[in-house]
Amino acid sequence: MEANLFRCLAAALGPGLVGRRIEKLHSPAPGVWTLTLQTAGGAPFVLLRTGGAEGLLLPSAHKPENPAEPSARCMWLRKRLTGRRIAAWTMDWPARLLALELSPGPGRWLVLGPGGEPDLADELPSGFGAEPAWPDAARVREEPDIWREHPQITRDLRRLLAASPPGRDQAVLDAVRRGGCVRFFAYLPEADEGGAPGPARARLLAWRLPADLRPGLVEHVFDDVLEAAGFFGRATLFPRLRALAEAGAQKRLDAALARAQRALQSLEADRARLEGLLARGAEAEALRAVLYQFDKRDKRPYLDAPLADGTVRRIALDGRLTLLENMERLFRLAAKGRRGLEFLAGREERLRAELAAVRRGELPPGREDAAARKADRHAVRRPAGAVPGVARFRTSDGFTVLRGKSAQANHDLRKLASPFDLWFHAAHGPGAHVILRRDFPDQPVPEASLMEAAGLAALRSHAAGGRAEVLCAQVRYVRAVSGGGPGKVAVDRLERTLAVDPDPDLETRLAEAGP
Repeated sequence: MEANLFRCLAAALGPGLVGRRIEKLHSPAPGVWTLTLQTAGGAPFVLLRTGGAEGLLLPSAHKPENPAEPSARCMWLRKRLTGRRIAAWTMDWPARLLALELSPGPGRWLVLGPGGEPDLADELPSGFGAEPAWPDAARVREEPDIWREHPQITRDLRRLLAASPPGRDQAVLDAVRRGGCVRFFAYLPEADEGGAPGPARARLLAWRLPADLRPGLVEHVFDDVLEAAGFFGRATLFPRLRALAEAGAQKRLDAALARAQRALQSLEADRARLEGLLARGAEAEALRAVLYQFDKRDKRPYLDAPLADGTVRRIALDGRLTLLENMERLFRLAAKGRRGLEFLAGREERLRAELAAVRRGELPPGREDAAARKADRHAVRRPAGAVPGVARFRTSDGFTVLRGKSAQANHDLRKLASPFDLWFHAAHGPGAHVILRRDFPDQPVPEASLMEAAGLAALRSHAAGGRAEVLCAQVRYVRAVSGGGPGKVAVDRLERTLAVDPDPDLETRLAEAGP
């Protein structure tokens, strides 16, 4: 987050935090933090993403989904913050730090900033919040490393001054120094033909970039810095969290696949060992057939005995045991091998079924620990491959649409969705469940994409033969009906109802290859 933009943001955010109680702290992903505040007219959440230029601090009406188990650092901070009120605020904006003075407790100040993790401090450093000195534009041009002495001279500001007309750079620098905070500009990468964002770096700035400094970027203009930061965070942070959640689910699938393959390899080694034990049964039989010829109490290292096929085998014996004890031992080893092979057959069947399930993208039950299972339930999204029986489509505007192929797939479909995705289902009768994915809360969806998603729902419903009414709701308001069976849901709040005439060619036009 650019330092001069941070100055405007912290000045607008800080006053609205005073007097509010900290309800809880979460960490949805490494380097991402959610501060839940008592609702008092402002946004209920403050989100922080650390990471230098990619860092963010913003108010949010939406809370990201959280992992099943918080990190140790999150638990440490949560224990010290929960229930405390924010009494005052101050900022050191060149360092991009917002300090919140807390009611009595361990640590007087909570220090937040996109450059580092949240921290508690008894006292703020000397000079915290002092206004910085400003160099002139000529010195900025001449000294590439001037940001080390003057951190408010950021890379984006240096690029702006370099692109300013001759003689205008000092006027531009003076305007930034005054910090008017009048208009704010969010620049997001243009999407490619497949709907993925381009390589250009997203930016949130307190000034407009010249046209030659924003190739591949789409400009969004705001009069309010909190609105600008909220928009920018929804457009950049939530997709990143979704990608992390999907990568985590894929990582667990990869681990389950490797685990099943290792288990099958180990099973083959066990089979060879058990078959060797079972073969000792023939030696035990041969020894029993000739035992009457010897003193059963004799001890010897081996014995030559005829086998059932007429051959003679030298049977290795344990010289510490008698002939009778050796015979009994060989029978026990053969019985152990027989029992082991019987068990191995069932285990092999289970392992091969587990391997097939993992290759279909299913995490086998019982193979994850409790934390991983809980994380699956609360993940932002899982890859479509993690749930079988899902058809994929892409609307004409580039939105991904998923549709269940069976009652169980309908039931599991919401595992692939974020709470702010859209759910579709034909009204007044049975039909497939459909999810239209959004990248962030409140992302607008063109009417054409809404109608296409509704049409896909209608084509696999009781109303496929004519005009259909299709319900549309956010996933957060769709809940499973207890005891109703797979796919039975109740909708607590509708977004709207769409009337569509199903197009038989729609599926072919929008079909997308599966993962």
